Formats: sequence, structure tokens, C-alpha cells
Amino acid sequence: MADKKESDTLGKIVAFLAGLSFYQLPYLALSTGKYTLGRFMISPSFVSIYINRINVSFRIITLLGITTMTIYSQCKGPYKTQLCMAFFPLLHLCYIFLLFVYASGGAQGHMTLYYWGILIGSFVLGLCFTTAVEILSANVVCLLAALPMAGIVVSLYHLSFLVIGSYVGVSDVNYWLVVCQIIMGALLTGSSAILYIVAYNGKSDPGGSQGDTDPFMTALAKAWSPILLITLGYGLHSAFYSAIAPYKLIGVRKGYTIDMTILFTSAIAPLSVLVLKEYGMGPNKPWRNSDAIWHASWIFFVIEVFCAVIFACSLHFPEWRLTKVVRSNALVLGFLTVLYDTCAQATRTIGTNGADTQGQEGKSNNIMNTFNTFTYSLSQVIFAFLGDGYVKTYSKYEHNRERWPTKHYTNKRAFWFWTWSATKVSYHTLGTAFTTDLRSEVIGKRELLFIVYADETDHSSKPTKAKDPKVLKIVHGI
Repeated sequence: MADKKESDTLGKIVAFLAGLSFYQLPYLALSTGKYTLGRFMISPSFVSIYINRINVSFRIITLLGITTMTIYSQCKGPYKTQLCMAFFPLLHLCYIFLLFVYASGGAQGHMTLYYWGILIGSFVLGLCFTTAVEILSANVVCLLAALPMAGIVVSLYHLSFLVIGSYVGVSDVNYWLVVCQIIMGALLTGSSAILYIVAYNGKSDPGGSQGDTDPFMTALAKAWSPILLITLGYGLHSAFYSAIAPYKLIGVRKGYTIDMTILFTSAIAPLSVLVLKEYGMGPNKPWRNSDAIWHASWIFFVIEVFCAVIFACSLHFPEWRLTKVVRSNALVLGFLTVLYDTCAQATRTIGTNGADTQGQEGKSNNIMNTFNTFTYSLSQVIFAFLGDGYVKTYSKYEHNRERWPTKHYTNKRAFWFWTWSATKVSYHTLGTAFTTDLRSEVIGKRELLFIVYADETDHSSKPTKAKDPKVLKIVHGI
């Protein structure tokens, strides 16, 4: 009895630590954008393009990993417990590789190699996440609770580093903040790997599905509402956050503050649903009869769309009073961005908990669970592509309103112009989603080295002489 209790406790610790470690890689890739650009000697003004570029590639590769293990699981592949024992150490090794790459390469560093290191880690993350959720299903509540906590941990780390760094006088924040975050991710994944091996070594895969025996289409007909809710709601989230809202709308400095705030607030929806589940009032039951109220969760998607419209209008109509308030007041934009993210997190949490429980009371349909993971991951990739195409198209014209392409268009025609342009650019991005020169892709131009001579000149009647010429090397994008 004591051994079983100890084993259950260890299983919960493994699940919680795994949840913390899984989200470290996306936060490393996206929340450190301005510091990463600074380390690789690129202007912070390119942070929106950089984030979208990383976001698109990251989601494609992660989806590939998720799809691989989803197919393997649906085909009743064996040894998933043992495979997960390999995936955790592989993820840990990816952090070691990223640490080496980020810390080397001189002033401009190995930006493209760092990018590919993140993508390799993303694929391993997709494999590991999909497998671990199935293996740790008995303690999945602990894993789900840890996912939003990862954002809080990263946010607290950033705030602590900046405060302590300013106090002790850290000379290169761009370098050391990211280096320490990579080390933190390596420690978490390494600890997860060790504890997972200790807890599950010698154990077989979990038993078969606990779900009902409904055919796929019958089960889908019952679960369409939660699945579509998360597919649209969490997918749309990738289109505007965080490249457009907050960074494109208010700049890097204030945008970073809003971004860090969201790392805290993103935990509100998941933790609220977990509390409701503990009291038997959660969405993890058939949405029928008295529980049909959960269909009203679509209001979160409606609010999310409303915020997205405000973000788009703030870019296209700078003369509007609302636009001026949104783009000049960090509190207003912060509120809208937090609301946008919270609604997206609500659709994700509610949809995930409801997708596999729409069959028989008290039973889970693993087929719908797997299908739900695939659909919302796919929608994230699609919306991330569209967001990337939109940002690139908008960036072409934002500094020259005289050549604004929809200046004389009707609203309907302008809407279709931007939609079609974003689609075309995103389609092109699909063909060039992966690059061997990330620096050129981000700045969109070639880098030239200019040498500027600053001379101290004698302006007397004597012939001009240059004293102590100073050579300033300026890397400038043209």
C-alpha cells in the first residue's frame, strides 16, 4: 500500500514537471524575441517579422511530430512507454545544443543554426508531448495544471533577471537572459527525463481506450462543438498574438511588458476550469441537459473575434479616435491583448476537456482526443501562416500612406485585398517555411558593411588636415 502511494506521488510529480518542461521551448523561441535579435545584432524593429517567422516554422515542425505519434498511436504501435524514455533525454540534448550555438559565433552569432536547433527541438517536443499525454493519462490533471504555470515561471524569471541584473550591473542582457533561460529549460527537461525513467522503467503501455465504442463519424457528430471551438478559437490566437498585438501596435518596449503580463494571465482560464472540474462542474462531461450551458462557451470566441477586429482596424485606420487610444495607451492595448489571450485560452481549455467526453457518461473517447489535438494544431499552423503573410504585406506599406494600396477602395474590396494578399504571401511562405539564411529572411534585405570616417578637421587658413581618424563600423540594412 505504501509502495503504491509512493508510486502515485512520483507519477504526479513526473506529470507536473513534464508539463512545466514542455512549454519552455515555445517560450524560449517566442518570448525572448527582442533579446535574441539583440544578441544576433539585428534591430528590435524586426521583432514582429522574427516572431512570425519562428512561430510558423515552430508550429509546422511541432505538428509534424504530433502527427507522427498520432498515426503511430492510432495504428496501435507498441513500446510507447519506452519511446517516451528516449524522447525526454533527446529534448534535453536539444537544449544543450541550443546553449552551445547561442553562446558561440562571435558578435553576430549563428542565427540560422540557432533557428534550426529550435526546429529540431520542436519536432522532438511534438513526439514527446503526444506520447507523454497518453502515458501520463492517470495524472493528466497535474500535467494540465503545469502548462499555464510554465508561463508564470518564465515571466517571474524575466522580471527577476532584469531587476537583479540592473542591480548587479549585467553587461549584456541580450546574451545572459537567454543563456540562463536555456539552462533553466535544460534543467527542467533533464529532471523530467530522470524522474520519468525512474517512475516508468519496466512498465508496459497503458491499457486500451476507456472511451465508448461509437464509430468515428458518430463520435465526431457528438463532439463537434468543443472540437470546433478550440480549432477556431485557439487557431485565431496565432494570427494576431504576439507579432501584431502587442508588438506591431505599440512597439517593442511596451509590447514586451504586455507580453510578460500575459504569461501570468494566461493561467487564469486553465486553472479556473481545473477548479470547476474538482467540484464536478467542469466541461469534462456530455454537453447535454443541464450541462448544455457549456455550449455558451462560444461567447469567448465571439469576444476574441471582436478584439481581433479592433487590432486590424488600429493598423488600417490611424485617424480613428479608437486607434489613437489603442496605439498610444499601453493600458488599453494591454487590456485588449490580455482579453484576447484569455478568451483563446478559455476556448482551448474548455474544448480540450470536452472533446473526448461527449459520448457515454463518465467515459473518454481517445479517438476524439487525438483528433482534437491534431485539428487545433493544424489550425494554429494555418492561422500563423495567414498572420505572417498579413504582417509582411502590411509592413510594405505602413511607412508610406501616400502609396496605400487600398486608399480608394471600398471597405469590402479592401478586406478582400488584404485577405487575398495575406493568403498569397502565406502560400509563398509555405514554400519557403524553412530557410538556410534566417538573418536575410528577417530583415528582408541584404546587409552591407559601411565604414564611416569621422575626422577632426582644422578649418584655419592652412591646408586641411585630418587628425586621429576614427573608423566606425556600422552594420546597416539597406
